[in-house]
Amino acid sequence: MRKFWAFLSLALLVACSTSEREALKAYRSAFAAGDFTEAKALLAKAKLAERPESRLLYLMEEGRLAYALEDFSSAARLFTEAIELSEAQYTKSVTREGSKWLLNDTSGEFFGAPFERSWLFYHQALAFWRLSQSPGLSSEESRRNLYSARAALVAWDSFFQEWQRASEGKSLYQHDLAAKLVAADVHQATGIRTDLAIAQQLNKDAWKIFRRLSPAYASFNQKAASYALEAQEALLGKKDFGSSKELELTPVALQTRRLILGRIARGAKSSAPNWSNLARELGGVEAEELKKLADEKASTLTVLVEGGVIAPREVKEIDLGIKGLASLSKDPKTQAQIAQVGSEVLGLFATNVLGLTPKRPSQVSGYVASRSLMTVAAHEAAIAFEIPVLAPAGGIPELLLVVRNESGAEVHRSALVLASALEDQARLALEEESGQRIVRTGVRVVMKHVTAILAAMAIHKNLSKGEKDNMFAKLAAVGSYVAATKGIAYSERADTRAWQTLPQALLLGEASLPAGKYTLELSRASDSDRPGRSLGQVQLGPERAVFAALLPQL
Repeated sequence: MRKFWAFLSLALLVACSTSEREALKAYRSAFAAGDFTEAKALLAKAKLAERPESRLLYLMEEGRLAYALEDFSSAARLFTEAIELSEAQYTKSVTREGSKWLLNDTSGEFFGAPFERSWLFYHQALAFWRLSQSPGLSSEESRRNLYSARAALVAWDSFFQEWQRASEGKSLYQHDLAAKLVAADVHQATGIRTDLAIAQQLNKDAWKIFRRLSPAYASFNQKAASYALEAQEALLGKKDFGSSKELELTPVALQTRRLILGRIARGAKSSAPNWSNLARELGGVEAEELKKLADEKASTLTVLVEGGVIAPREVKEIDLGIKGLASLSKDPKTQAQIAQVGSEVLGLFATNVLGLTPKRPSQVSGYVASRSLMTVAAHEAAIAFEIPVLAPAGGIPELLLVVRNESGAEVHRSALVLASALEDQARLALEEESGQRIVRTGVRVVMKHVTAILAAMAIHKNLSKGEKDNMFAKLAAVGSYVAATKGIAYSERADTRAWQTLPQALLLGEASLPAGKYTLELSRASDSDRPGRSLGQVQLGPERAVFAALLPQL
């Protein structure tokens, strides 16, 4: 009877989990199609609000929906609550686990990957920014929201400082280019002299991030995979990786490079700089290039486009050897159990009787943190378990910003540059995290499998009665082991929970225009002769303006 109720509970859990996943999948599809009202109904159907362990995920998705529906007051409140909860969870998890590299477990609280927690600050800042631009606000209210946006971006930078400390500088996810570029815009928008100086420094910081971190992402570097591998190895060895030769900038990267350097050059022009000294300070740039960029008109409008929807998480199966994983276990009980029968005897039984050879030997050396495990030998007893990965997805198309005046005449056309390759960051961060997960999950799973194998060995010994090829004993042993692995498989399934509606990328455009009312359009470079897609209208005054648009479909 006890087994019946255990089986029933497991079945209900599986059904509940499957129902939630399907509802979230439909929710993501509706959001990606731009049907935010339908997405809101589907998110309610997923019942995240009813599950305490999914509270952070619920706040992320509700906040994103409120932002998409232009309810910026609710969005600001929800993202503020999400940040407070994330910080509380982080403190609790570090205290409980004594671990600086936090990994989700399916059965535990969702606390998000670092890039997900990071982008809470972006969304909080943008919600306050959009509030500051709301019609009917007094100048005092507008300024208060503007400074709240500024504070959120400062907090975003602080988040990265804490993350670098927690990861001991060994994570390649150290900062986000967008954090510096957007913060520079918001500081510049205040018009205060000290903020203008801060904006200049933020742009210089963006240049450092662009040179050091962006080449690890495929959108910026043709040799991104080689660069990332070299960079990860350097970080694990506490070496600098700024002089890598694995560098071949993409056309997208060259556009981003020009935008950042242009901002720095124009910001420096008023102070009559020594261009040679500035070029040496920045590195990788010539003085003549800076002088030419400085002569261009300073932009009066920045356009932020949150493009696409990040790819969903999928499951990848990893096959690893029992013997190698068991040797990493620090659990005395597991070590004693293996010692009692001998690792070779256990391995032979698992291979010959239970048939635990790899389905496809897994090369895990791409996951740097588990490099010592390398490849599973085809003859070794092996177990399989899951890790989450990001599904393959298409790149961001080359897009143009088109601006028209009140008469409909085109007054500006320029490329949108990549401010944050968020999907690239997410994919690399998950691969990096998987290196930690392979060791952590693999050791835990093998402990459960060793117990199940030992139980199967006992059954086989009792039923074989000394007969070498007793088929009944073998079937009973296999049946016992298979029954045990059903529970193991469920308890160790990959955690694919994720912030479903994050943008695929953040794009940025700039234009230098006089005061007036303008219509903004988005056009694909591949069919620029066709009418552009309207982003909306903007009223430019004497101060620099920032216009934000959310486009889940590009």
